[in-house]
Amino acid sequence: MTNLSIWLIQIGEPLPLKAGVRKMRTAILADILIARGHNVVWWASAFDHFTKDWTCDNDAEFTTKSGVQIKALKGTGYKKNISLARFIDHRIIARKFRKSAPFLDRPDIIVASSPSYDLAYEAVRYAKKHDIPVLIDIRDEWPDIFIQYVPALLQKAIRLILYREFFLIKNAMRTANGLIAMMNSLLEWGLRYADRAKGSTDRVFHLGYKRPSGVEKQSGQMLALRANLQSKFVVTFIGTFGYNNDPSILIECARALSNFDMHFVIAGEGELYNVIKSKVKESRLDNITLTGWLDQYEISTLLNYSGIGICPTNQYRDAFPNKIFAYLSAGLPIVTSYQGELKETIQKYEIGYYYPPNDVAALIDCIKKLYDDKGLHRRLSLNAQRVYKEYFDADKIYVDYAEHIERVAGNQGM
Repeated sequence: MTNLSIWLIQIGEPLPLKAGVRKMRTAILADILIARGHNVVWWASAFDHFTKDWTCDNDAEFTTKSGVQIKALKGTGYKKNISLARFIDHRIIARKFRKSAPFLDRPDIIVASSPSYDLAYEAVRYAKKHDIPVLIDIRDEWPDIFIQYVPALLQKAIRLILYREFFLIKNAMRTANGLIAMMNSLLEWGLRYADRAKGSTDRVFHLGYKRPSGVEKQSGQMLALRANLQSKFVVTFIGTFGYNNDPSILIECARALSNFDMHFVIAGEGELYNVIKSKVKESRLDNITLTGWLDQYEISTLLNYSGIGICPTNQYRDAFPNKIFAYLSAGLPIVTSYQGELKETIQKYEIGYYYPPNDVAALIDCIKKLYDDKGLHRRLSLNAQRVYKEYFDADKIYVDYAEHIERVAGNQGM
């Protein structure tokens, strides 16, 4: 197998530069590509999207322990995920990429994530200028998602105002050699912009989850939490608190189920963290814990003591969030209000329950079913473990993804 030079372009994931950072899609893929003998350059951001902190003060280069070269470009940073500041940050990074890319040795193939769609556009533009195959890995429906945040009467006007942004995504999708997505509906969305049917270079590779190896971290917080959870039925939420990922409903559930031998754990941070923190404090409930951000080892510890994984959304939305794969890796039945492929997967494989968005009574009913019926809980838990091993184990997913990149690059022929 010929060694390839591969560029991965992704600015929304934490960089694996220190112990405990949970490796996500690009980091896992990069490590597998390195292990297969390839050279990998990851174009990233100097700003951590999850913690909203700077990884470095200026444009910088790093090399991970596995040998991945990271080029971190500095934008402006931002406090909110949907904001003008984030738009400006991404546009600055896209322009920096456009200016910097010509000074590096040309890669054999590029895999560019979208969002950032303007950065993906620049990657495709560069690739086509130099006859380099390029894949777009679709993570979210940007810029379409912006339309959802304005009143219906203004949506047509906003779409006209954002004409240039829609041009960028359409051009990128139509010009790329292939489209990758983490779920079927996202691939279909991309193909609509590409204005073509699915081809051999278009594939779905789910996000999946890679359980950390080695000794789990025993922080003071986790030791105290473990002691409190050992005899309880634990209902867990892990995620970034935001508009589409608001765990407030669990506070209401904890209040309604305070007489049961249950404990609710809300783990994570995000733009709604202070709001959630205030609500938890005001509730004065002793059956709920807000942990803040957890590293990969702390997450693993929490999952080992959990009984259910919750994935709420406050609106009708088709998505397959990261946390689902983490829950399944620990054999947790899933309770979610997400629609589409996630709802269909849960029902098809009997790994949990769906409840309508914002329906507290329905969510409580789902939790109680699994609390009351140990046989039901065990059956769904075994199903969850089986589904994870067969479909969502990151090691399997990203080996397939790496092989696909090699084929598109012409390493093994198409």
